[in-house]
Amino acid sequence: MTNKLANIVVVGQGAMGLLWYHHLAHTNTNTNTNVSLLASNQEQLSASELKSAKYQFTPYQQLHAEIYPLTYSQSADINSADIIILCLKSFHIADAIQKMAQDINPHCLVILAHNGMGPFDEVVNLLPSQQVILTMLTTHGCLRSMPLAIIHTGLGQSDIGLLAGELSSNQQTQLTNRLNNALAQVNFHQDIVKKQWLKLAINCVINPITAINNIDNGEINNQKFTRQINLLLTEITAVSQTEGIELAFSDLQKMIAKVAQATARNCSSMRSDVLGGRATEINFINGYIHRIGKKNNVATPENTRLWQQVLDLKHVHYDRKE
Repeated sequence: MTNKLANIVVVGQGAMGLLWYHHLAHTNTNTNTNVSLLASNQEQLSASELKSAKYQFTPYQQLHAEIYPLTYSQSADINSADIIILCLKSFHIADAIQKMAQDINPHCLVILAHNGMGPFDEVVNLLPSQQVILTMLTTHGCLRSMPLAIIHTGLGQSDIGLLAGELSSNQQTQLTNRLNNALAQVNFHQDIVKKQWLKLAINCVINPITAINNIDNGEINNQKFTRQINLLLTEITAVSQTEGIELAFSDLQKMIAKVAQATARNCSSMRSDVLGGRATEINFINGYIHRIGKKNNVATPENTRLWQQVLDLKHVHYDRKE
C-alpha cells in the first residue's frame, strides 16, 4: 500500500457511487490524486462520449446543481488503485470483483459498500488470501434524480472495518483520514461485523415491511406492526447468537423506532426498487437470516415469510401513495 492512497476507483454509477466519487475527486490534497469511476455501462460508450462525460451534483440543502467532468476507469486505473470502493447492490458485488480481479494489485484496499450481508463470503474466494477487504456502512442520504445526476439529501456518517487481510494501526488511520477528508464523518471500527448485524437488523424490519405495505418509513412505528417487528427481532437475535454476535432485543427495538422516526417521510430502498420494477436486495437481508438460521438450525418463520413475500412483489403492481 502506498503512503498517499492517491489512486482511487469507485465502482458503481448509482447514488452512493457518485456521492463518493464526487467528494473523493474534489478533496483538497497536497498529492496528485487520480479518482475514477467504473460504470457498468461504459463499454457501450464511444471514445468521444467517454472523454466528454459529465455528471450533475446538488450539494446538501442547496437548490442548484453543478455540472462536473466525469473520469471513467480503465484497466490501468484499476491496476494502480490504492483503494477500490464498490458502491453496488449486494447481488452485483461478486460479479464486479470477478470481472476486475486480474487487474487488482495485491496492495489495494478493497472496500465493499452495500446493504445486507453475504457478498463477502463470495468475494473472499475471488481474491488472494492476503488481499485487504473492508466493509463500509453509511447513513448518508443520496438520491439519483436521473442517470449521472444526484442530490445529497441527508448528512450521515460512515463506519469502516476489516473483513480480511491485515492493516496496521497507522494504515487504519491513514485510510480513515483519506475518506474522512472527502466525506465526513468516517470512523474505523475493530468490531465492524457487529455493526453490520445491527444495520442488517434495521434493514430486516424497515425494508420488507415498507415494501410489502407500500408505506413511508415512519409508518412502521404504527402499533399494528409491533408484533411482527418483535417476531423478526426475536429470530434475528437468536440467529446472530449462533454466529457469535450478541444483539440486545430491547436495544434493537429502540434503534428501529428511532431510525423510522428520523427517516419518517423517506421511501426505503427496497420499496423504491419495488416501485421502480427493479430487483431488491431481499436475498441478502431477510434471505440472509433465513440461510444462516437454516445452517445453524434456528427457525426463522417470520424472516422467511417476508423474504418470500418480497420476492413475490415483482408480480404485483400497486399504485404509489401520495
